[in-house]
Amino acid sequence: MDVLEAIYTTRAMRRLSADPLPEGVVPELFDAAIRGPSSGNQMRLRFLCVTDLKLRQTIQRIYRECLDELNQTRYADTQSMLASGDQEDPAYQQVFAIDQSAQWLADNLDQPPMLIFVFGHAGGETTTLPCLWNLCLAARAEGLGTAITTLLKVQRARVEELLGLPPDGPWQMHAMVPIGYPLGRWGVARRRPANEVVYSEQWGAPVTWTVDEPCFSGDENRVGCTTSRVDTWPKSQRFSGLSMSRRSSA
Repeated sequence: MDVLEAIYTTRAMRRLSADPLPEGVVPELFDAAIRGPSSGNQMRLRFLCVTDLKLRQTIQRIYRECLDELNQTRYADTQSMLASGDQEDPAYQQVFAIDQSAQWLADNLDQPPMLIFVFGHAGGETTTLPCLWNLCLAARAEGLGTAITTLLKVQRARVEELLGLPPDGPWQMHAMVPIGYPLGRWGVARRRPANEVVYSEQWGAPVTWTVDEPCFSGDENRVGCTTSRVDTWPKSQRFSGLSMSRRSSA
């Protein structure tokens, strides 16, 4: 699989089947994961795999409680909008779809065959999260879906005790990923254009370019981005990764 295809199509897959993972794939996923950035190459991360059904069921109940708590607090405005918003509004429909996906995961977190927890030191997410993303990309290459979530940190102490984490050590839970075969379809996630979230030199100052559509669409006959004013940049600043990849594979 082309690296850009993996990057563009590895989106959060929250609806996962209970089918078992392919034999031998798990060691390969973790071997890919640990190739991610590691501060000082000190490998201050640990993974923990949960496959036991009863333990997954307990974690699912805790996860459901965490989401319910956030829906009443941090996400209260979103829940209010979903209860009274215009169902014909595209913005409403997008939020509704995301909420339904999140609710499905909270109700079915015990279904995926494995839950993967990543632990690190306090403030060590610059190591743990890139390595976890490496795992997600490797899983995508195997046709497996993942979804990084930090929701269980709402009850982190309870989860860490459940998983047997020593209470007096330097380790703490940073995130969790369910993994399994997706029930949905792969595709390029819809996002705001890159130029709307990138500033130049000073906060809020717009860049001089736009990206009019995703640089990867899955169409092998299309190379590069549809952009505006890119050709005015110095050659050293132009993004040509996709076209280079296509040339090397020709």
